Amino acid sequence: MSCVLIIDLTDGYGQPLPQNELPLVNELQLGAIKTGNLNSFCYTVGMSASFPAAAARYEAFCRWVRSSARPVVRGVARLFRDEMDLQAQWFGGEFGRTFTGREGEPIEIVQFGHWNRGAGPDFTEVAVRVDGELRRGALEVDVDVRDWERHGHGGNREFNEVVLHVFTDQPAMNRVFTRTEDHRNIPQLLLPQFTGLEGPPDFLPEAFPGRCVAPLSRMTDGEVESLLTAAAQHRLRRKSERLRVMGASTTGEQAMFQALAEALGFRQNKTAMAILAQRCPVRELLAMGRQEREARLFGAAGFLSVRSEGAPVGAASRAYQASLWDRWWKMRDSVETISRRAIPWRYHGTRPQNHPQRRVGALAGLVNQWEQVRSIWEKNVNNREKYVNKLVKTLSHPFWEHHHTLASDPSPSARRLIGRDRLRDILGNVIFPDAAGRHPEIWEEYAALGRVDSNQKLRRASLRLFGDNEARRKLFTRYYHQQQGLLQIYDDFCLEDASDCRDCPFPEQLAQWRNPAPAALAVPAGATG
Repeated sequence: MSCVLIIDLTDGYGQPLPQNELPLVNELQLGAIKTGNLNSFCYTVGMSASFPAAAARYEAFCRWVRSSARPVVRGVARLFRDEMDLQAQWFGGEFGRTFTGREGEPIEIVQFGHWNRGAGPDFTEVAVRVDGELRRGALEVDVDVRDWERHGHGGNREFNEVVLHVFTDQPAMNRVFTRTEDHRNIPQLLLPQFTGLEGPPDFLPEAFPGRCVAPLSRMTDGEVESLLTAAAQHRLRRKSERLRVMGASTTGEQAMFQALAEALGFRQNKTAMAILAQRCPVRELLAMGRQEREARLFGAAGFLSVRSEGAPVGAASRAYQASLWDRWWKMRDSVETISRRAIPWRYHGTRPQNHPQRRVGALAGLVNQWEQVRSIWEKNVNNREKYVNKLVKTLSHPFWEHHHTLASDPSPSARRLIGRDRLRDILGNVIFPDAAGRHPEIWEEYAALGRVDSNQKLRRASLRLFGDNEARRKLFTRYYHQQQGLLQIYDDFCLEDASDCRDCPFPEQLAQWRNPAPAALAVPAGATG
């Protein structure tokens, strides 16, 4: 027994864990030892590395690998899906509040302002401190600095009140300035290329077994698990940091509300749900009655306009849509946007039960029970998965339990507003990342979360790393943290490679994960990244 413990209690580089990082061995692990199920035992111990120590080792490993990689020059299309995606990240506070402008001047966002519903700059009633001077006005967010002139803003008097031009890309050689109609210079802010968790959007290469299949196949199950654990911890910490920055830029409650909305939106409609949460702040929704807040959500989403819906089918659909409209028209003038600023919902590849309208219905259900939802992060809950699962089971809605859209036929049987996979993603993307910043010990609880159904990106990641080894692909996607670790490695290396796997340094450097780390990989004592 002690021999097995000595072999498997190692860090990400094959070194014995420090005494203060040794995990406790529970009864399940002892049972695995007694029955001789060493794979199960190695797997369980492997995922017990303390949080966030393994994350720091993974980050050091990534720096080491990238130090020998060829730089990749990306086009702008790779940075953000579109301009509204960038605007949502900006307004959600994911970039923070303090920056350095293009002239080296300090810039502080004092007030993010409001989404503009009509023509003109993207955000109004903004307050910005530029080099110590407080300026009030509007703010424009573009993907490319040249979009200012391409879109005709320089000759449009509606943009004369802009006090800051924010963008993510500019020409490599020539400096482009931002001017008003009367040729007044506007301060510029070049944002970092990526922020938050996701990194590059999903322009995925076709999947094929990568060159890392061979070195990974020579690694023990425990070594592979330690790599996935470290990558998962790194991913969890990045999510935690994103929520912290968003909370500091807006409020902690609004950051959690937006994160919950994003988790309900699936990958296709994550940005759309984030924009909806920003245009319908949770504090404003809570000040309304239940029916009014539902009308606000569905109206702001654009689902009550004539162009978005056909005639309702059935008495229940007609009655519900009429109820929403009776309240929406009273607030419509102060909420509805012009078509250019409409929320970009995506319907392709979405299952009926995950239709965007039903996702908004689920969000309304969460707001209707907001006191219980808020208690998840305000209280130190002992078992977060059990607590959230119990709460989700209590969510009910007489219409959305039986309908997929506002105009659909009713389904004969009721369906839960939030299914198993959505519950896991809420836990993994919102609840645990929020808690991780305050309670590092929650890692063991997080590591026990079960898997979610596979998706295209996860299948590609598994094929790239494990090839046709079906046994390993199943072994290392059984838990949520394993899936997250796979996705992180895929993002960090496969999506960063532009040589069709040929020049990727990851396969050769995997040996550094198994053996003692060289000096370049050393993590300072007590470092957590």
